[in-house]
Amino acid sequence: MVRLNRRQALRVMALGGTALATAACGSPLASGLAGTPLQPEQVKFWNLWSGGDGARAQTIFERYRAAHGAGSLEATTLAWGSPYYTKLSLSIVGDRPPDVAVCHLSRLSNFARAGLLTELTPQMLAGAGIDGTQFDASVWRSGLVGGKAYGLPVDIGGLVLYYNTEICGRAGLLDNGRLRPITGEAAFRAALKAATGAGAKWGLVSPVIADPSSNWRIFDTVYTQMGGPPLLGDDGTRITMDDRTAAESLRWLRELTAAGLSPDTATDVTSVSLFASGQSAFLIHGAWQVPTVTDAEVPFSLAPIPQLFGRPAAFADSHTLVFPRTDQDLRRALGFAKFFLENTDVWAQGGALPVYRPVLEGDWFRGYEPVASTAPTKDIAVYDPPAWYAGAGSAMQTLAGSQVALARQGLAGPDEAVRAIRDQLAGYAATPSPL
Repeated sequence: MVRLNRRQALRVMALGGTALATAACGSPLASGLAGTPLQPEQVKFWNLWSGGDGARAQTIFERYRAAHGAGSLEATTLAWGSPYYTKLSLSIVGDRPPDVAVCHLSRLSNFARAGLLTELTPQMLAGAGIDGTQFDASVWRSGLVGGKAYGLPVDIGGLVLYYNTEICGRAGLLDNGRLRPITGEAAFRAALKAATGAGAKWGLVSPVIADPSSNWRIFDTVYTQMGGPPLLGDDGTRITMDDRTAAESLRWLRELTAAGLSPDTATDVTSVSLFASGQSAFLIHGAWQVPTVTDAEVPFSLAPIPQLFGRPAAFADSHTLVFPRTDQDLRRALGFAKFFLENTDVWAQGGALPVYRPVLEGDWFRGYEPVASTAPTKDIAVYDPPAWYAGAGSAMQTLAGSQVALARQGLAGPDEAVRAIRDQLAGYAATPSPL
C-alpha cells in the first residue's frame, strides 16, 4: 500500500476532488498501485473514456498494437471525473504512474503546478518529431502553464448548436440547406419563435435538471458573451465575477423558459431525446452528442454557438496527453502520443474537433460534415479559469451550475443565485491551495 504524508494526501484530494479513501478502496490499478511487473517495452496509458469515446479510443489502440506488437500497449480505463483524477494523482505521488495519461486541459495547470507532470521542452518534443506549431495555435496557447508545455492537446469539445434541418427549412431559417447566420439575442429569439410556428413543440432544448456541469457550460457561455470577466482570478484566490452581468445572464436564460421557448425540466438525456425525436428545432449541447443524434436518424446539422451578445464565446474543454513526472526515458511514451494524434481522424467521429493540424487541416476532416462546420468554436473557446477547485467535474462547476439550474427553473431569483454562487465559492477562494 502506498503511504502518503499529510501534504501528499492533501494534494491528492485537491487534484481529485474526492476523498482519498475512495481511491484507496478502489480496484487494483494496472501498472500502478497494485505493483504489477513493469515491461519496459510497453506503454502504459490511463484514460477516462467509456461508451462511444472508449470504442473510438480502442480502435486507435488496436492500430498501435498492430504497428508495434500485441504487448506494446496496456490501456487502462478508469471512472470519469474526480475518481479518475484522484487515482492519477495518487499513482504519481506513490511513484507508480502510467507512462501517459489523459487530463482535461481545465485540470492541467493543477497537476503541473503541483509538480506532478513532466515539462515537455522543445528539445524533448523534437526528438519525437513533435512541436507546438503542429497544433491549433489558440488551443496550444491555452494549454501552456507559465509559458511551458506540460501536455499535448488532442481535441476541443465545446458547446455547439444542433439544428433540425426540416423544421428550420419550413421556418425559413436556412440558406442552401445551412442555417443562416444568427447574430444578436433578438434574432435568436425570433428564430426560436419561427421554429415553433413551423411545428416544433420547443424552439430550443438544453439540459437543466440534475446536470450542474451542463448548466455551468451554458451560463459561462452567455456570461462571457455579455462581457463578464472570468469568475475567478489569481489562480482562484479571488472571486472576480461581475455580479450584475452574472445576474443578467441568468435572467436571460430564465426568460427563454418562462416564454415557453425552452423547457425547464429537461435532463441531459431528455434534452437530447427531445431534439432527436423532432420535438425541438434547436439543441445546445456538447459536440460529444453527435453520435447519439446521428444514430437517431433525425435530419440535423451543426453550427457554432451564435454570437448573441457583445463577444463571441462558447464554453469548451480539451483532452490532453500528459506525462507524469519520471526519471525514465519518454521517447516511447511520446511516440505513442504522436501515433494517437496522427489517428485523431478516428477520434473526431465522436464530434470533437481534432487540434493536431495535419488532421484538422487535412482533406478528410475538411469534408467531414457536419462536424467540420463547428471548427470556428476553437477560436471562441472559453476554458475554466485556473484554480485548484475548478475544471472538469470540479467543485466550482457543481456549485455554480446548481445555482444556475435553480435560476433557470424560476426556483431562485437571478440576484439570489449569484449571491449563493459567490458565498459558496468564497470558502474555496479563501483556502490556500493544498497543491
